Amino acid sequence: MDRRTFLTTTCAGTAALSGCLSALPWTSGGNTPLPEVPGGSWTQHGADAANTFAPAVSAPSRAAFAWTSSAFTRWDPVIADGTIYTTNFDPSNDGSAIALDAQDGTEQWRTTLGREGRHGRALLDGRFVVAHDSGLVALDRQEGGVDWERSVEGIDTSLAELLAVAASGTIVVPYADGLKAFGATDGERRWKTPELPGQRVTPAIADGTIYAVGSVDGTDTLAALADGSVRWTRSLDGRSPSAPVVTDRGVLVVDDRTLVVHDRETGDRRTELYSFDYDGTTFDATVATDGTTAFVTSDDGLTAVDIADGTTRWHYDEWVYTDGCSVGTETVVAMADGGESTDRTITAFDRETGEARWDYVMDGFHTPSIGPTLADGAVFFATSSSDGLVAIGDVPE
Repeated sequence: MDRRTFLTTTCAGTAALSGCLSALPWTSGGNTPLPEVPGGSWTQHGADAANTFAPAVSAPSRAAFAWTSSAFTRWDPVIADGTIYTTNFDPSNDGSAIALDAQDGTEQWRTTLGREGRHGRALLDGRFVVAHDSGLVALDRQEGGVDWERSVEGIDTSLAELLAVAASGTIVVPYADGLKAFGATDGERRWKTPELPGQRVTPAIADGTIYAVGSVDGTDTLAALADGSVRWTRSLDGRSPSAPVVTDRGVLVVDDRTLVVHDRETGDRRTELYSFDYDGTTFDATVATDGTTAFVTSDDGLTAVDIADGTTRWHYDEWVYTDGCSVGTETVVAMADGGESTDRTITAFDRETGEARWDYVMDGFHTPSIGPTLADGAVFFATSSSDGLVAIGDVPE
């Protein structure tokens, strides 16, 4: 039996564990709180500053519908201390920042910002930071009041959503020519570097160093910066569709259609771990990691690659949502196709074997708007039919 057959058969065999939706619960009412307050944190794009998509929490042991928020959103949330922070930046809404109770989805506060379009969201030093088309705003996490607001020249919606924050209290925002850094307490600018234009993916930050992908003389380039100074740059062979991810073994980058490891100190290209078998015009991918294995959601499926030696640990070659998965302590949670079915699923894959632990099946057609975001004992996501954020977990059916 080949790997594709094995994984498809395994998924079919988990039907008894699946939460199958004959009718969409978020359109028929009936919210139920999750059994416990979801722990853990997801503080920015990729869960943390290193872009690992691994929040060090466990997925629920089974998946059933819990609740959907009344507030519209199609933007990835951030989570900490049992509260979800989200936004409704859309022309048909009031452009607000919103805090929700993670256990039952009830609204805790709402602050109208009057913004729309793509934007970045992060949690840092007790603040909910939002980067929008003309600058930054920092809100108090407890009550939603505006702590400070700063305009940022050269930023637009495509760059604002690439917001990254560091534990040191630094907010990093790409702008037209490079990067700008601001302090979390007052929003004052700390530095800027106009040497890396053309950024399309969120920078990664580790141990005071920022790793970013931009364009130098028309070539995609990986760069490392510290305190606004460029430490090194390395040209890439092609387009890099995913944010860089920092591990102890190096910086993981998808370079054209190859997963590559670069040395953190020198930028040298150390290893080509995996080449993706996809012959479409453009290739989209997102890298996640538990530190030893890279989990890549791409146009080629979901692939688990050993970072040390490049061996393929397992591969799921049906459709997956390419904007990312969530890596838990035991499972990898992704939005996928249900094997032979055309229905979309939220599936928890065993981290070691790729075996499907459970599927949450969504009957009918769904366009993803928010990929699975993992907290302890809960998964949050949204599709074109949900409008609000949906929570699933181990609740009685």
